[in-house]
Amino acid sequence: MKFQKILSAVTEKCRGLSNLERTQLSLAACFVIALFYGLLGWMPTHKKIGEEQYKAAKQAARLKSSGKPEQTLSRIPAGFDITRAKQELETIQASLEKLERERARFERRFLPLDDLESLQLLKSELTRLAESGDMEVLALEHIYARAEDRERPPTLELLKEASQNAYQRPLLSLKARASYRGLMQFLDGLDTLTYAAAPVWSNIAVKTGKTAGSSDSLNNSAQVKQWLEVEIRLAV
Repeated sequence: MKFQKILSAVTEKCRGLSNLERTQLSLAACFVIALFYGLLGWMPTHKKIGEEQYKAAKQAARLKSSGKPEQTLSRIPAGFDITRAKQELETIQASLEKLERERARFERRFLPLDDLESLQLLKSELTRLAESGDMEVLALEHIYARAEDRERPPTLELLKEASQNAYQRPLLSLKARASYRGLMQFLDGLDTLTYAAAPVWSNIAVKTGKTAGSSDSLNNSAQVKQWLEVEIRLAV
């Protein structure tokens, strides 16, 4: 074997040398032999690594030239329908886009908080809408952050403070007497206003009373009037 021949040659050289010189020569020979065999084992491995690196670089260059993002391959679970998954993802994305368009459209309908003239226009439209049906407006008031500001006319500062609520919009309180039909007509007509007025809270109570000129006759029950006492809070 090559190793034995090398070792025999080293042994011949060691004859006639001192013990220290023989030890140094033997250590040097062992080092050279270990280095030689190490190189023999390293070269194929290094060559294989180089080949893999070359393939990876070539693949990356192809992806870059094609304009496609570099992807990491992953194992797809057995039974996974990738076509159906893509269809479901496209359906979800389409629904999200539709909701986003609706949200943006609805937000554009809210009046600007720095435009008091638009606010007065909206309040006038609310009053006309209510009174166009069987509905009598008793009050249309702003709901401010502080109770002591209730009687003050709206200002930009008051509106900004009033919008710091769960709806992030100023609130109006509409109090009215109405028939059921008049109330439904009012609610349906809110979509026709120039700006949005979204009901966020309501209190409705049924009231009864006698009509003017009624008496205690036998027909008294036919002269009893019924109506709704309504309070609706609107985010504007």
